[in-house]
Amino acid sequence: MKVIRVNYLPEFHFGDDAVLLTLDGPGVDQFRAAVVSAARRGSATLDHDGVLHDVRIEPGAAHIDLTATRVVWRLDAAKAAEISAGLAGLSDESESGTTGSGHFYVDMTRPADTLVVSRDEYVDVIYPWYPPP
Repeated sequence: MKVIRVNYLPEFHFGDDAVLLTLDGPGVDQFRAAVVSAARRGSATLDHDGVLHDVRIEPGAAHIDLTATRVVWRLDAAKAAEISAGLAGLSDESESGTTGSGHFYVDMTRPADTLVVSRDEYVDVIYPWYPPP
């Protein structure tokens, strides 16, 4: 089963709003492939469970446009590389040999200052949909 879910969650990260990207092992690899492809080609899309993820490389960008059925990831090259490296660390093919649950944080500009990328930590929790402000 692949889990790739994105939620805007008010007051999720130490009382601050955050975007949570929830992944399982196969989801990590699939999402990372989209980020790597976008970094090479300028953009990539991933259609998963009725949600279209559109990853775009744009100079100076670090934000996520969220709707219930479409997520536009606007990242500059450095931010895409940061996310890709974090996902590589969560991958089953990680060079460190550590696999399983874990997370990392990415500084963003909107709709929240923090993106929490999580593997196997929130897969059983289905958060309600909150539209970003």
